[in-house]
Amino acid sequence: MKAVFFEKPGGLEVLQCGELSTPKPQKGEVLVRVRACGLNRLDIWLREDQDNARSIPMPHISGSDVAGIVEEINGESFLKVGQEAVLNPAIPCGACPRCKIRQACELVKIFGVKNQGGYAEYVTAPISQFYPKPNNVSFIEAAAFPLTFLTAWHMLVGRANLQKSETVFIWGASGGLGSSAVQVAKHLGARIIAAAKSEDEARRLREIGADEAVIYTKENVEIAAKSLTDGLGVDVVFESVGEKTWNITLAMLRPFGRVVIAGTTSGDMGTQDLSDIYVRQLSIFGTRMGTKEEFEKVLELVATGKLKPIIDKTFLLQEAAEAQRRMVEGKHLGKIVLEVR
Repeated sequence: MKAVFFEKPGGLEVLQCGELSTPKPQKGEVLVRVRACGLNRLDIWLREDQDNARSIPMPHISGSDVAGIVEEINGESFLKVGQEAVLNPAIPCGACPRCKIRQACELVKIFGVKNQGGYAEYVTAPISQFYPKPNNVSFIEAAAFPLTFLTAWHMLVGRANLQKSETVFIWGASGGLGSSAVQVAKHLGARIIAAAKSEDEARRLREIGADEAVIYTKENVEIAAKSLTDGLGVDVVFESVGEKTWNITLAMLRPFGRVVIAGTTSGDMGTQDLSDIYVRQLSIFGTRMGTKEEFEKVLELVATGKLKPIIDKTFLLQEAAEAQRRMVEGKHLGKIVLEVR
């Protein structure tokens, strides 16, 4: 099969497009012919991180968001050969205490990390991870929502418990995760303040649902956020940037405010005055992915048009390096998707 892969960590130059063996579905797995695969920041981290070379299969195929057509089923399944399907990329262990009570898995694995992912013509995965693709959702759209919408839903609904009357500040709002958070928060009826790097990006973020936008390259974000909330601060901060924004994140919260964090793209080492957390009674929630039930809820909302993934640009599979370059350079608003023909 044709695939895009790397044999060692490095820059964009390590990505190769070539032929690899088509995987065979093991017992309890399904083989799917990939029609589209969404990009995530995770793909960049895997390619660049030297430490991952010790723990991921080489040559490695990235790609967590997959939509395609069922080719072969090895086991009992409600799926049928020829059926269009979409992958839930959050693979639970099924054995930890939280799995046993149907809560978010302690040891959840992300598809395309320890196994081969979707930058390829074919993938295999546990039968339980694939769902019928809604007929009114294209392959491109189906590959644009799973990881980011599931994560955003779990962050804002499952962890932060964002309410209709509340205000949420979203860092990284132009990315796949951030734009998904805008959609989820809009669906919940919350007021949205989005971080933007330019006037043009601010305009586009308002077009996809943000009520306000703060241009962090020009404005003092803390002052702007408090000005937009009558000096009180925001109820929830959606955080995925980390080190460079952490102090601002805490400062813009009102008393009893909540931070929900699922990434540290700018670095891991935040500093804070611990007394500020208990004096203002703040809450900090860490999160990874979401539950099976949350994925099914998100899938339902996408199928009914209540959530709609924002597509930035599509590339052909063999153009994966250029697709990743667009993400690295921060030129996108929404999801970048590879089309597999």
